[in-house]
Amino acid sequence: MIRRPGTQLVGALVLIALLVAVTASTAGPAPRRGGVLRFALIGEPPTLDPSATTVGVTANVGASIFEGLFAFDRSWRPQPMLVDSYTISPDGRTYTFRLRRNVFFHNDKELTAEDVVASLNRWGKVGSRGAVVYQSVDAVTAQDKYTVVMRLKEPFAPLLAFLALPSSMAAIMPKEIAEATPVGPVKEFIGTGPYRFVEWVPNRHIRLARWTKYSPRTETPNLYAGRREPLADEVVFYPVGNVATRIAGVQTGEFDVADSISTDLYAQLKADPRVVPEIVDRGIWLVFFFNKKSPLTSNVKLRQAILVALNMQPILQVTIGNPDLYALSPSLYPRGTPWYSEAGAEWYNVGDVERAKRLAAEAGYRGEPIRWLTTLQYDWMFKATTVAATQLRRAGFTIDQQVYEWAGVVERRARPGEWEMFTTGHGFVPDPALIDVFSPAYPGWWDSPTKTELFRQFTRAVDLQERQRLWHRLHELVYTEASWVKTGEFFFVHLRAKALQGFTPAPWFVTWNLPAIK
Repeated sequence: MIRRPGTQLVGALVLIALLVAVTASTAGPAPRRGGVLRFALIGEPPTLDPSATTVGVTANVGASIFEGLFAFDRSWRPQPMLVDSYTISPDGRTYTFRLRRNVFFHNDKELTAEDVVASLNRWGKVGSRGAVVYQSVDAVTAQDKYTVVMRLKEPFAPLLAFLALPSSMAAIMPKEIAEATPVGPVKEFIGTGPYRFVEWVPNRHIRLARWTKYSPRTETPNLYAGRREPLADEVVFYPVGNVATRIAGVQTGEFDVADSISTDLYAQLKADPRVVPEIVDRGIWLVFFFNKKSPLTSNVKLRQAILVALNMQPILQVTIGNPDLYALSPSLYPRGTPWYSEAGAEWYNVGDVERAKRLAAEAGYRGEPIRWLTTLQYDWMFKATTVAATQLRRAGFTIDQQVYEWAGVVERRARPGEWEMFTTGHGFVPDPALIDVFSPAYPGWWDSPTKTELFRQFTRAVDLQERQRLWHRLHELVYTEASWVKTGEFFFVHLRAKALQGFTPAPWFVTWNLPAIK
């Protein structure tokens, strides 16, 4: 007997046909492929190895070449990237990562568990954030060709966030390269990312090309997570230290995107029909790091003296200009987030010269020069340093303001004998454990016994309320030990050509899923 389709089945088939037709009519044209994306960076990166540094210009390039086990989505939740699935043991001490298959490095080699083990172990040695994680790591092993097991000495609640961050990235690279470079940056830039490294001509450009064997995930693109499509044939990064040249380059069509433009030009550029200034909605902390290995600034009293001498409003006003693009607050995180805190607020934005002098006298300060590293490449770093140095001189401090190319600052800040302070910006991180100042390996080297123990408790706790309680204590300690000076928060502005559609303003460049203009 021949069965005929029933009425319900016929109806379902008709519905499916209609859905297909509607989908076909609304899907729109496929994204355009080909062409070259051109980014103007603030300067020459010190390396393209994102594991070995927290420098933003490195992450801006490295995020296209390298990938990690996880990546952040728009809500700053870690999502699997090279991981297919994972489990966490009930005691929180064993993470089992099952890798995606048929993922190939740019040297045609397939990604395996041995590559991940070697890369993570290297990250634990060369990365300031990796060093934080590896204080809790017992062992990382390859269970089979596609399974990695990480065993911890004690629970480490923010582990997946550490594995997802593009800065001081847990970048996965071939085992041979990772093991050949146990210290310092790698010289071969081979990852699994959507673009492969082609050439780096110092002071001219860094050229990447589409990785033709790239194996994208299937999920909807979601900031750094989800599907990544290398739409352009090439991505070229140009180091352009002068901000006016970066802006002019986008206005004239020489560049598609300019990194970090002057915020005081925002209103003017907003009226320019050729370009679009894009605000990165996650703020940057403008901070002054202290060198705790210097005989001068290892003294807590002296650091407190500098902290209370500073009036943040003039610093932010002169540096950023537009009041819509900066905010004063003692809290490292904004209201409404689990990490908002006013603990230690009495030390913030004090501007008390007489109190500063008393604390400096108690510290035994006798006018020794305080060497302060800064750069003109990030004009906001130079402006903030100049205003703050003027305030400190009025309070009796001798400030030796030293101006270098950004790469020079990065090189010198790694040498404890060459500075007392340096200026930088700290990008948003979704978990306080990721903040650089807490890493004893990051320049500044804050490693007091109280901080070390509190931080250990904070990372070990898995209950949110307990973590919040410990965070308030850590937040207060940031001020009472004057680990750094947070002046305030401001918003990065990138500039893009108006014709460039699909650009995502984000802390680190997203070059995939972005069609080139030409």
